[in-house]
Amino acid sequence: MQKRIAVFMAVMTMLCVLAGCSRDNGTSGNDISDAASTEQVSMTEEPALTEPAVEETTVIGHDLDPLAIAHSDEMIPYFFSTECEEVTFYPSEDAVKRMGRYIEYKDIYYLSYSCSGVSFLFTGDRVEAVLTSNGSVYSDNQQGFVGVIINGELTKRIQLESGDNTYTLYDGEMLENAEFAIVKLSENQMATTGIVSITANAKKIAPKGKSDLQIEFIGDSIACGYGNEADDPSDGYNSAQQNATATYCYYTAEDLNADFSVVAISGIGLISDYTDTVGEREDYLLMPDVYGYTDANFELRRGYEELTPWDFKGGSDIVVINLGTNDYSYTGRDEYYQGEFFDAYYKFLGTVREANPDAEIVCTLGIMGSELLGQIEGAANAYSEDTGDERVHIMKFDYQDEEDGYGGDYHPSVATQRKAADQLTEYLRGLLSGEEETAESETAETENDTEADMDIEQDAQ
Repeated sequence: MQKRIAVFMAVMTMLCVLAGCSRDNGTSGNDISDAASTEQVSMTEEPALTEPAVEETTVIGHDLDPLAIAHSDEMIPYFFSTECEEVTFYPSEDAVKRMGRYIEYKDIYYLSYSCSGVSFLFTGDRVEAVLTSNGSVYSDNQQGFVGVIINGELTKRIQLESGDNTYTLYDGEMLENAEFAIVKLSENQMATTGIVSITANAKKIAPKGKSDLQIEFIGDSIACGYGNEADDPSDGYNSAQQNATATYCYYTAEDLNADFSVVAISGIGLISDYTDTVGEREDYLLMPDVYGYTDANFELRRGYEELTPWDFKGGSDIVVINLGTNDYSYTGRDEYYQGEFFDAYYKFLGTVREANPDAEIVCTLGIMGSELLGQIEGAANAYSEDTGDERVHIMKFDYQDEEDGYGGDYHPSVATQRKAADQLTEYLRGLLSGEEETAESETAETENDTEADMDIEQDAQ
Protein backbone atom coordinates (compact mmCIF):
# COMPACT_ATOMS: atom_id res chain seq x y z
CA MET A 1 0.00 0.00 0.00
CA GLN A 2 2.81 2.44 0.85
CA LYS A 3 4.38 1.75 -2.53
CA ARG A 4 1.12 2.62 -4.33
CA ILE A 5 0.78 5.84 -2.35
CA ALA A 6 4.34 6.81 -3.30
CA VAL A 7 3.66 6.26 -7.00
CA PHE A 8 0.41 8.22 -6.76
CA MET A 9 2.16 11.14 -5.07
CA ALA A 10 4.91 11.14 -7.72
CA VAL A 11 2.33 11.33 -10.52
CA MET A 12 0.42 14.13 -8.77
CA THR A 13 3.66 16.06 -8.32
CA MET A 14 4.43 15.79 -12.06
CA LEU A 15 0.93 17.00 -13.00
CA CYS A 16 1.27 19.99 -10.68
CA VAL A 17 4.58 20.94 -12.28
CA LEU A 18 3.17 20.62 -15.80
CA ALA A 19 0.01 22.61 -15.08
CA GLY A 20 -0.24 26.22 -16.17
CA CYS A 21 1.15 28.21 -19.08
CA SER A 22 4.68 29.14 -18.00
CA ARG A 23 6.07 31.62 -20.53
CA ASP A 24 9.65 32.70 -21.00
CA ASN A 25 9.81 35.79 -23.16
CA GLY A 26 13.50 35.35 -23.98
CA THR A 27 15.19 37.70 -26.43
CA SER A 28 12.97 39.29 -29.02
CA GLY A 29 15.49 40.06 -31.74
CA ASN A 30 14.91 42.62 -34.48
CA ASP A 31 12.76 42.17 -37.55
CA ILE A 32 15.10 44.19 -39.74
CA SER A 33 18.73 44.83 -38.92
CA ASP A 34 21.64 46.47 -40.69
CA ALA A 35 24.45 44.32 -42.03
CA ALA A 36 27.69 44.49 -40.09
CA SER A 37 30.00 44.60 -43.09
CA THR A 38 29.96 45.52 -46.74
CA GLU A 39 32.96 43.46 -47.77
CA GLN A 40 32.12 40.40 -49.86
CA VAL A 41 34.56 37.53 -49.52
CA SER A 42 34.51 33.80 -50.10
CA MET A 43 33.85 31.39 -47.24
CA THR A 44 36.22 28.65 -46.16
CA GLU A 45 34.80 26.14 -43.72
CA GLU A 46 36.23 22.66 -43.47
CA PRO A 47 34.19 20.23 -41.32
CA ALA A 48 32.39 17.52 -43.23
CA LEU A 49 28.62 17.44 -43.44
CA THR A 50 27.11 15.29 -40.72
CA GLU A 51 23.66 14.48 -39.47
CA PRO A 52 22.95 16.78 -36.53
CA ALA A 53 23.45 15.10 -33.14
CA VAL A 54 20.36 16.67 -31.57
CA GLU A 55 18.97 15.26 -28.36
CA GLU A 56 15.32 14.21 -28.29
CA THR A 57 13.24 17.03 -26.83
CA THR A 58 9.82 15.37 -26.84
CA VAL A 59 8.43 15.65 -23.32
CA ILE A 60 7.73 12.19 -21.91
CA GLY A 61 4.49 11.60 -20.05
CA HIS A 62 2.17 13.92 -21.98
CA ASP A 63 -1.12 12.69 -23.31
CA LEU A 64 -1.41 12.07 -27.04
CA ASP A 65 -3.61 14.41 -29.01
CA PRO A 66 -7.10 12.82 -28.84
CA LEU A 67 -7.91 14.15 -32.32
CA ALA A 68 -4.94 12.28 -33.74
CA ILE A 69 -5.99 9.11 -31.94
CA ALA A 70 -9.52 9.43 -33.32
CA HIS A 71 -8.24 9.81 -36.87
CA SER A 72 -5.75 7.06 -37.52
CA ASP A 73 -4.70 8.63 -40.84
CA GLU A 74 -3.40 11.75 -39.08
CA MET A 75 0.18 11.99 -37.87
CA ILE A 76 0.75 11.70 -34.14
CA PRO A 77 1.86 15.12 -32.83
CA TYR A 78 5.47 15.76 -31.98
CA PHE A 79 4.30 17.51 -28.82
CA PHE A 80 0.93 17.61 -27.07
CA SER A 81 -0.13 18.92 -23.67
CA THR A 82 -3.40 20.00 -22.11
CA GLU A 83 -1.77 23.26 -21.02
CA CYS A 84 0.77 25.57 -22.67
CA GLU A 85 4.37 24.60 -22.07
CA GLU A 86 7.66 25.73 -23.51
CA VAL A 87 9.27 23.18 -25.81
CA THR A 88 12.49 23.57 -27.80
CA PHE A 89 13.12 21.41 -30.83
CA TYR A 90 15.26 20.97 -33.94
CA PRO A 91 13.35 21.01 -37.28
CA SER A 92 13.44 17.22 -37.63
CA GLU A 93 10.98 15.32 -39.82
CA ASP A 94 8.94 14.18 -36.82
CA ALA A 95 8.41 17.78 -35.70
CA VAL A 96 7.97 19.73 -38.96
CA LYS A 97 7.28 19.31 -42.64
CA ARG A 98 10.44 20.14 -44.54
CA MET A 99 9.79 22.24 -47.64
CA GLY A 100 12.17 22.49 -50.57
CA ARG A 101 15.85 21.59 -50.49
CA TYR A 102 17.91 21.86 -47.35
CA ILE A 103 21.33 20.89 -46.07
CA GLU A 104 22.26 19.88 -42.53
CA TYR A 105 25.68 21.18 -41.57
CA LYS A 106 27.26 21.53 -38.13
CA ASP A 107 23.95 20.72 -36.41
CA ILE A 108 22.19 23.50 -38.32
CA TYR A 109 19.31 23.14 -40.76
CA TYR A 110 20.17 25.40 -43.70
CA LEU A 111 17.46 26.53 -46.12
CA SER A 112 18.93 26.18 -49.60
CA TYR A 113 16.85 27.69 -52.40
CA SER A 114 14.08 30.28 -52.53
CA CYS A 115 10.91 29.22 -50.68
CA SER A 116 12.64 26.40 -48.83
CA GLY A 117 11.51 26.22 -45.24
CA VAL A 118 9.67 24.29 -42.55
CA SER A 119 6.03 24.23 -41.49
CA PHE A 120 4.07 22.77 -38.61
CA LEU A 121 0.64 22.86 -37.02
CA PHE A 122 0.74 24.93 -33.88
CA THR A 123 -1.53 25.57 -30.94
CA GLY A 124 0.00 28.15 -28.63
CA ASP A 125 0.80 31.81 -28.16
CA ARG A 126 4.51 32.27 -28.82
CA VAL A 127 7.20 31.02 -31.22
CA GLU A 128 10.81 32.08 -31.39
CA ALA A 129 13.80 30.62 -33.17
CA VAL A 130 17.57 30.70 -33.06
CA LEU A 131 18.55 31.53 -36.64
CA THR A 132 22.04 31.88 -38.05
CA SER A 133 23.64 33.62 -41.01
CA ASN A 134 27.04 34.69 -42.29
CA GLY A 135 25.89 38.09 -43.53
CA SER A 136 29.03 39.86 -42.31
CA VAL A 137 30.98 38.44 -45.26
CA TYR A 138 28.40 39.74 -47.75
CA SER A 139 27.54 43.22 -48.93
CA ASP A 140 24.55 45.08 -47.50
CA ASN A 141 22.32 44.17 -50.45
CA GLN A 142 23.04 40.43 -50.19
CA GLN A 143 21.73 39.62 -46.73
CA GLY A 144 19.59 36.62 -45.75
CA PHE A 145 15.86 37.04 -45.18
CA VAL A 146 13.16 34.75 -43.84
CA GLY A 147 9.42 35.18 -43.72
CA VAL A 148 6.95 33.99 -41.09
CA ILE A 149 3.73 32.68 -42.62
CA ILE A 150 0.72 31.97 -40.44
CA ASN A 151 -2.34 30.40 -42.06
CA GLY A 152 -1.10 31.42 -45.50
CA GLU A 153 -0.37 35.07 -44.63
CA LEU A 154 3.12 36.56 -44.56
CA THR A 155 3.05 38.15 -41.09
CA LYS A 156 6.70 39.05 -40.54
CA ARG A 157 9.83 39.59 -42.60
CA ILE A 158 13.18 39.26 -40.83
CA GLN A 159 16.66 40.20 -41.98
CA LEU A 160 19.17 37.94 -40.27
CA GLU A 161 22.08 39.34 -38.34
CA SER A 162 25.44 37.60 -38.58
CA GLY A 163 25.98 34.66 -36.23
CA ASP A 164 23.41 32.92 -34.02
CA ASN A 165 20.60 35.15 -32.80
CA THR A 166 17.18 34.63 -31.23
CA TYR A 167 14.20 36.09 -33.11
CA THR A 168 10.61 36.32 -31.96
CA LEU A 169 8.46 34.93 -34.77
CA TYR A 170 5.09 35.24 -33.06
CA ASP A 171 3.91 36.56 -29.70
CA GLY A 172 0.20 37.17 -29.33
CA GLU A 173 -3.19 35.65 -28.72
CA MET A 174 -3.64 31.89 -28.58
CA LEU A 175 -3.61 30.26 -32.02
CA GLU A 176 -5.54 27.03 -32.51
CA ASN A 177 -4.15 24.51 -35.01
CA ALA A 178 -2.54 27.29 -37.01
CA GLU A 179 -0.36 26.47 -40.01
CA PHE A 180 2.96 28.05 -39.06
CA ALA A 181 5.84 28.28 -41.54
CA ILE A 182 9.37 29.70 -41.68
CA VAL A 183 10.26 30.36 -45.33
CA LYS A 184 13.38 31.65 -47.04
CA LEU A 185 12.66 34.89 -48.93
CA SER A 186 16.16 35.56 -50.26
CA GLU A 187 17.95 33.28 -52.69
CA ASN A 188 20.57 30.57 -52.73
CA GLN A 189 23.81 32.42 -53.38
CA MET A 190 23.27 35.23 -50.89
CA ALA A 191 24.05 35.11 -47.16
CA THR A 192 23.15 31.77 -45.62
CA THR A 193 19.94 31.16 -43.70
CA GLY A 194 20.02 28.44 -41.05
CA ILE A 195 17.70 27.22 -38.29
CA VAL A 196 19.48 26.20 -35.10
CA SER A 197 16.37 25.55 -32.99
CA ILE A 198 12.74 26.53 -32.54
CA THR A 199 11.12 27.25 -29.18
CA ALA A 200 7.36 27.40 -28.77
CA ASN A 201 5.01 28.05 -25.89
CA ALA A 202 2.51 25.50 -27.04
CA LYS A 203 -0.10 22.89 -26.40
CA LYS A 204 0.47 21.17 -29.71
CA ILE A 205 3.16 20.91 -32.38
CA ALA A 206 2.74 18.54 -35.31
CA PRO A 207 4.12 18.24 -38.85
CA LYS A 208 1.76 19.55 -41.49
CA GLY A 209 0.56 16.72 -43.72
CA LYS A 210 1.84 16.32 -47.26
CA SER A 211 -0.18 17.38 -50.28
CA ASP A 212 -1.31 14.92 -52.95
CA LEU A 213 0.41 17.10 -55.60
CA GLN A 214 4.16 17.76 -55.76
CA ILE A 215 5.59 20.43 -58.09
CA GLU A 216 9.21 21.31 -58.81
CA PHE A 217 10.09 24.67 -60.38
CA ILE A 218 13.44 24.98 -62.19
CA GLY A 219 14.34 28.52 -63.12
CA ASP A 220 16.39 31.66 -62.78
CA SER A 221 15.93 35.14 -61.31
CA ILE A 222 12.25 35.24 -62.30
CA ALA A 223 11.55 32.20 -60.13
CA CYS A 224 13.62 33.72 -57.30
CA GLY A 225 11.62 36.96 -57.27
CA TYR A 226 14.60 39.14 -58.18
CA GLY A 227 13.62 42.75 -57.49
CA ASN A 228 9.90 42.01 -57.47
CA GLU A 229 9.36 44.50 -54.63
CA ALA A 230 11.70 47.20 -55.98
CA ASP A 231 10.38 50.74 -56.29
CA ASP A 232 12.09 51.48 -59.58
CA PRO A 233 13.42 49.39 -62.51
CA SER A 234 16.74 51.19 -62.18
CA ASP A 235 17.26 49.52 -58.81
CA GLY A 236 19.94 46.83 -58.90
CA TYR A 237 19.83 43.60 -56.95
CA ASN A 238 18.89 43.91 -53.29
CA SER A 239 17.70 40.93 -51.24
CA ALA A 240 15.60 43.35 -49.17
CA GLN A 241 13.48 43.88 -52.31
CA GLN A 242 13.18 40.17 -53.08
CA ASN A 243 10.17 38.18 -51.90
CA ALA A 244 10.12 34.53 -52.92
CA THR A 245 6.54 34.19 -51.65
CA ALA A 246 5.39 36.71 -54.28
CA THR A 247 6.50 34.70 -57.33
CA TYR A 248 4.66 32.64 -59.92
CA CYS A 249 6.12 29.52 -58.27
CA TYR A 250 4.69 30.24 -54.84
CA TYR A 251 1.35 31.53 -56.14
CA THR A 252 0.86 28.56 -58.47
CA ALA A 253 1.58 26.04 -55.72
CA GLU A 254 -0.83 27.84 -53.41
CA ASP A 255 -3.55 27.91 -56.07
CA LEU A 256 -3.19 24.17 -56.67
CA ASN A 257 -2.74 23.30 -52.98
CA ALA A 258 0.55 21.64 -53.87
CA ASP A 259 3.79 21.03 -52.05
CA PHE A 260 6.63 22.46 -54.08
CA SER A 261 10.34 22.98 -54.41
CA VAL A 262 12.26 25.70 -56.25
CA VAL A 263 15.68 25.15 -57.82
CA ALA A 264 16.65 28.57 -59.12
CA ILE A 265 19.51 31.06 -59.02
CA SER A 266 19.55 34.55 -60.48
CA GLY A 267 21.53 34.73 -63.69
CA ILE A 268 21.70 30.96 -64.21
CA GLY A 269 21.37 29.25 -67.58
CA LEU A 270 21.87 25.92 -69.30
CA ILE A 271 24.97 26.78 -71.34
CA SER A 272 25.78 30.25 -70.04
CA ASP A 273 24.82 32.45 -67.14
CA TYR A 274 23.91 36.05 -67.90
CA THR A 275 26.68 37.72 -69.89
CA ASP A 276 27.15 41.20 -71.29
CA THR A 277 28.47 40.02 -74.65
CA VAL A 278 27.10 37.51 -77.16
CA GLY A 279 29.50 34.58 -77.49
CA GLU A 280 31.32 35.26 -74.22
CA ARG A 281 30.27 32.46 -71.92
CA GLU A 282 29.79 32.82 -68.16
CA ASP A 283 29.60 29.35 -66.63
CA TYR A 284 30.59 29.38 -62.96
CA LEU A 285 27.41 27.45 -62.08
CA LEU A 286 25.00 26.22 -64.73
CA MET A 287 21.73 24.45 -64.01
CA PRO A 288 23.07 21.03 -65.10
CA ASP A 289 25.88 21.55 -62.56
CA VAL A 290 23.57 22.08 -59.58
CA TYR A 291 20.30 20.29 -60.32
CA GLY A 292 21.30 16.83 -59.13
CA TYR A 293 22.86 18.04 -55.89
CA THR A 294 21.34 19.18 -52.63
CA ASP A 295 23.10 22.54 -52.60
CA ALA A 296 26.18 22.65 -54.84
CA ASN A 297 26.73 26.36 -54.23
CA PHE A 298 26.80 25.90 -50.44
CA GLU A 299 29.33 23.06 -50.58
CA LEU A 300 31.55 24.50 -53.30
CA ARG A 301 32.02 27.66 -51.25
CA ARG A 302 33.31 25.47 -48.47
CA GLY A 303 35.78 23.66 -50.70
CA TYR A 304 33.99 20.35 -51.12
CA GLU A 305 34.93 18.38 -54.22
CA GLU A 306 32.37 15.61 -53.66
CA LEU A 307 28.93 17.17 -53.54
CA THR A 308 25.89 15.71 -51.78
CA PRO A 309 23.36 14.23 -54.23
CA TRP A 310 19.76 15.34 -53.71
CA ASP A 311 17.31 12.57 -52.83
CA PHE A 312 14.41 13.10 -55.22
CA LYS A 313 12.40 10.39 -53.42
CA GLY A 314 10.71 9.23 -56.60
CA GLY A 315 10.37 12.70 -58.09
CA SER A 316 7.58 15.26 -58.44
CA ASP A 317 4.22 15.01 -60.20
CA ILE A 318 4.92 18.13 -62.25
CA VAL A 319 8.21 19.80 -63.18
CA VAL A 320 8.14 23.31 -64.64
CA ILE A 321 11.32 24.40 -66.47
CA ASN A 322 11.66 28.12 -67.12
CA LEU A 323 15.19 28.54 -68.50
CA GLY A 324 16.65 30.33 -71.54
CA THR A 325 16.33 34.00 -70.68
CA ASN A 326 19.95 34.22 -69.53
CA ASP A 327 21.21 31.85 -72.23
CA TYR A 328 19.95 34.26 -74.87
CA SER A 329 22.39 36.90 -73.62
CA TYR A 330 25.08 34.44 -74.78
CA THR A 331 23.50 32.97 -77.92
CA GLY A 332 21.90 36.09 -79.36
CA ARG A 333 20.64 35.25 -82.84
CA ASP A 334 23.73 33.22 -83.67
CA GLU A 335 22.66 29.84 -85.10
CA TYR A 336 25.68 27.98 -83.79
CA TYR A 337 25.23 29.18 -80.21
CA GLN A 338 21.50 28.53 -80.40
CA GLY A 339 22.35 25.01 -81.58
CA GLU A 340 24.43 24.59 -78.42
CA PHE A 341 21.41 25.59 -76.40
CA PHE A 342 19.22 23.10 -78.31
CA ASP A 343 21.60 20.24 -77.50
CA ALA A 344 21.90 21.23 -73.83
CA TYR A 345 18.13 21.50 -73.42
CA TYR A 346 17.62 18.07 -75.01
CA LYS A 347 20.17 16.55 -72.63
CA PHE A 348 18.73 18.33 -69.59
CA LEU A 349 15.28 16.92 -70.33
CA GLY A 350 16.80 13.47 -69.95
CA THR A 351 18.31 14.49 -66.60
CA VAL A 352 14.97 15.81 -65.36
CA ARG A 353 13.13 12.73 -66.56
CA GLU A 354 15.56 10.39 -64.81
CA ALA A 355 15.01 12.21 -61.52
CA ASN A 356 11.23 12.49 -62.04
CA PRO A 357 10.14 9.32 -63.86
CA ASP A 358 6.39 9.93 -63.54
CA ALA A 359 6.25 13.73 -63.90
CA GLU A 360 4.52 15.89 -66.44
CA ILE A 361 7.34 18.15 -67.63
CA VAL A 362 6.31 21.65 -68.72
CA CYS A 363 8.87 23.65 -70.70
CA THR A 364 8.15 27.36 -70.68
CA LEU A 365 9.62 30.79 -71.42
CA GLY A 366 8.43 34.27 -72.24
CA ILE A 367 7.98 36.58 -69.24
CA MET A 368 11.14 38.54 -70.10
CA GLY A 369 11.38 37.40 -73.71
CA SER A 370 10.73 34.23 -75.71
CA GLU A 371 13.62 34.38 -78.18
CA LEU A 372 14.78 30.81 -77.50
CA LEU A 373 11.33 29.25 -77.26
CA GLY A 374 11.68 27.84 -80.77
CA GLN A 375 14.84 25.97 -79.72
CA ILE A 376 13.08 24.75 -76.59
CA GLU A 377 10.12 23.43 -78.56
CA GLY A 378 12.43 21.77 -81.07
CA ALA A 379 14.46 20.07 -78.34
CA ALA A 380 11.32 18.94 -76.51
CA ASN A 381 9.77 17.51 -79.67
CA ALA A 382 12.99 15.76 -80.63
CA TYR A 383 13.31 14.29 -77.15
CA SER A 384 9.72 13.04 -77.21
CA GLU A 385 10.14 11.48 -80.65
CA ASP A 386 13.44 9.82 -79.77
CA THR A 387 12.32 8.44 -76.41
CA GLY A 388 8.57 8.01 -76.87
CA ASP A 389 8.03 10.28 -73.88
CA GLU A 390 4.58 11.87 -74.32
CA ARG A 391 4.64 13.80 -71.05
CA VAL A 392 6.80 16.72 -72.18
CA HIS A 393 4.79 19.88 -72.87
CA ILE A 394 5.34 23.46 -74.08
CA MET A 395 3.70 26.55 -72.59
CA LYS A 396 4.53 30.12 -73.51
CA PHE A 397 4.27 32.74 -70.76
CA ASP A 398 2.82 36.12 -71.70
CA TYR A 399 5.41 38.89 -71.96
CA GLN A 400 5.38 41.30 -69.02
CA ASP A 401 3.19 44.37 -69.45
CA GLU A 402 4.58 47.82 -68.75
CA GLU A 403 1.28 48.78 -67.11
CA ASP A 404 1.99 46.22 -64.37
CA GLY A 405 5.26 47.96 -63.57
CA TYR A 406 8.76 46.55 -63.46
CA GLY A 407 10.87 45.23 -60.65
CA GLY A 408 14.59 45.84 -60.22
CA ASP A 409 16.59 45.69 -63.45
CA TYR A 410 13.29 45.40 -65.36
CA HIS A 411 12.42 42.08 -63.77
CA PRO A 412 8.79 41.07 -63.23
CA SER A 413 6.85 43.00 -60.63
CA VAL A 414 4.62 41.29 -58.09
CA ALA A 415 1.66 42.05 -60.35
CA THR A 416 3.39 40.35 -63.29
CA GLN A 417 4.30 37.37 -61.11
CA ARG A 418 0.64 37.05 -60.12
CA LYS A 419 -0.49 37.12 -63.76
CA ALA A 420 2.10 34.52 -64.70
CA ALA A 421 0.87 32.30 -61.88
CA ASP A 422 -2.72 32.64 -63.10
CA GLN A 423 -1.65 31.59 -66.59
CA LEU A 424 0.43 28.66 -65.37
CA THR A 425 -2.21 27.51 -62.88
CA GLU A 426 -4.86 27.41 -65.61
CA TYR A 427 -2.53 25.46 -67.87
CA LEU A 428 -1.60 22.93 -65.18
CA ARG A 429 -5.22 22.39 -64.24
CA GLY A 430 -5.93 21.57 -67.84
CA LEU A 431 -2.91 19.29 -67.94
CA LEU A 432 -4.00 17.44 -64.82
CA SER A 433 -7.51 17.01 -66.20
CA GLY A 434 -6.26 15.86 -69.61
CA GLU A 435 -7.45 18.98 -71.44
CA GLU A 436 -4.11 20.55 -72.31
CA GLU A 437 -4.16 19.90 -76.07
CA THR A 438 -5.82 23.19 -76.96
CA ALA A 439 -3.43 25.20 -74.83
CA GLU A 440 -0.43 23.44 -76.34
CA SER A 441 -1.58 24.05 -79.90
CA GLU A 442 -1.77 27.75 -79.15
CA THR A 443 1.87 27.77 -78.01
CA ALA A 444 3.13 25.80 -81.00
CA GLU A 445 3.82 28.99 -83.01
CA THR A 446 7.18 29.67 -81.43
CA GLU A 447 9.03 31.61 -84.09
CA ASN A 448 10.80 34.69 -82.78
CA ASP A 449 8.12 37.19 -81.76
CA THR A 450 8.17 40.88 -82.02
CA GLU A 451 9.43 40.75 -78.44
CA ALA A 452 12.84 39.82 -79.82
CA ASP A 453 13.04 43.29 -81.32
CA MET A 454 12.13 45.11 -78.13
CA ASP A 455 14.90 47.08 -76.51
CA ILE A 456 13.75 46.62 -72.93
CA GLU A 457 16.84 46.57 -70.76
CA GLN A 458 17.43 43.12 -69.22
CA ASP A 459 20.26 43.38 -66.71
CA ALA A 460 21.63 40.46 -64.69
CA GLN A 461 18.56 38.23 -64.72
